[in-house]
Amino acid sequence: MTPNHYKTLHLDPGADPEVLKAAYKVLAKKHGSDDRKLKAVELAGEVLLDPDQRAEYDRQQRKLVGKIVGEYRFLEKIAEGGFGETYKAEHVLNKKLACIKYALNLDPEDETMLIEEAGTIWDLRHYGIPAVKGLLRMPDNKLALVMSYVPGLTLAQYIEHHYQTGMDAEHVAWITERVLNILKYLHMHGVVHGDVKPQNIIIEAEKHTVVVVDYGLSMIKPKGTTPAKGYTPYFAAPEQEAFSPPIPETDLYGLGMTMIFALGGDVEHVNVPPNTPKAMCAFIKSLIRRDPLKRPKVWQVDLCETIKEVRQQDFGRTASGMKPLKV
Repeated sequence: MTPNHYKTLHLDPGADPEVLKAAYKVLAKKHGSDDRKLKAVELAGEVLLDPDQRAEYDRQQRKLVGKIVGEYRFLEKIAEGGFGETYKAEHVLNKKLACIKYALNLDPEDETMLIEEAGTIWDLRHYGIPAVKGLLRMPDNKLALVMSYVPGLTLAQYIEHHYQTGMDAEHVAWITERVLNILKYLHMHGVVHGDVKPQNIIIEAEKHTVVVVDYGLSMIKPKGTTPAKGYTPYFAAPEQEAFSPPIPETDLYGLGMTMIFALGGDVEHVNVPPNTPKAMCAFIKSLIRRDPLKRPKVWQVDLCETIKEVRQQDFGRTASGMKPLKV
């Protein structure tokens, strides 16, 4: 097993070269009479004080597939983004699968972001929300969020692989209804998701269910003075782009833009495809009004019932009969 050279020098992996050099000198002097400890310090210094060796060591340390950290064995990398990497893992004892969000690119002072994300959904229990299983301290001292593993492609991946010109409108309807049900639960518990988009909706095709993931931009009962944490271009509501406080209706805008994307529309210019069924088109346009106060008010309108009415008007039924998705 490769020794943790940073731990040997009592340093964080992000330590500056000058700090590494100073720590090496102090510890080499301190352990001068202890051959075992001095050898470990000298090896750590040899590797970490050489820029090329340190870069290779860091790269090898980040290779997690096949390794065990805490109670989990890392099986495969399933995503990579600005925050870091996401892995499929299994518990070493019961072999149950988990999803581990490794905050590789977060500075130590930004760890509160991941802790807040965990806290946002820690006590929520819904089929469409991943369950939080804990926080894990990684070998490089960074944090990782452990959640339930959800099999399936994201809506964005489904469209990329199977529906490049747009998804069948009835599929978009049942996916929208499922997402609305999840958002209703979140909003009832004071949570604004803040990043509803195709990349954050996982489709479980055979069961016709969806899971809304990634709560990094979510907030619990945001106050009128609470600025938005961030946003995704094209799917963010105008108030998010202005970093104004998000509200439940902010999530509706993201859902409306997601529907446009799924139907093969133009999200850059906010254009609903011309072949969109009439009732669905009107529904989408109600969600993407620039003024959040003109969107449907989640406390006054049950949008889960509204989308059923849309489905009845456009397709003559409120259920798709488990109409299969392309696989």
